[in-house]
Amino acid sequence: MNAGGGLITEVNRRLADAAFRDQLRTMHANQTPLIEMVDALGLSGEMSGAVRAIVEQLPSDVVAEIRQATLAMLDTKTLAMPVDCNLTEAAIDGGTPVTVAVVDEKSRPTILVRAVS
Repeated sequence: MNAGGGLITEVNRRLADAAFRDQLRTMHANQTPLIEMVDALGLSGEMSGAVRAIVEQLPSDVVAEIRQATLAMLDTKTLAMPVDCNLTEAAIDGGTPVTVAVVDEKSRPTILVRAVS
């Protein structure tokens, strides 16, 4: 399931474009804040307010790990954001508290999004 619903779906669709992948690499290399990246890439309409709030509150170490996970994905032939989320978009948008961490899943850094229990 995609954390962020339409946002992740749209990013995955656009990953087929080499120019888009290059933009992502450059933005990550320049340490562009994640929200600024979403806005600069024209994806803000795909990001709900709840997802925006979650991303804005991520600790800097988690943001750094997300950057590394994304860059690792870009170095493979698997062009899909490495996100593992077990919540629906409606649950996230409804305010379900979540945790975000990057874990090693099958020898691949994966952005894990889970409901806080």
